Amino acid sequence: MDNEEIICNCMQITRGEIIEAIKAGNLTIEEIGDETEAGTVCGSCHDELEDIIKEVVG
Repeated sequence: MDNEEIICNCMQITRGEIIEAIKAGNLTIEEIGDETEAGTVCGSCHDELEDIIKEVVG
């Protein structure tokens, strides 16, 4: 997967930024949103955020 891929179009947050937030201990969509602002506007990326959480956490 490309870490430069934009996951949250509203806030222009990349996969890499989301992965770093998860590795820093932000394990829910809400926590990722607090850390990166991803998923805080329209919510259309929530499914992708859940998928990335599952990928990173296992």
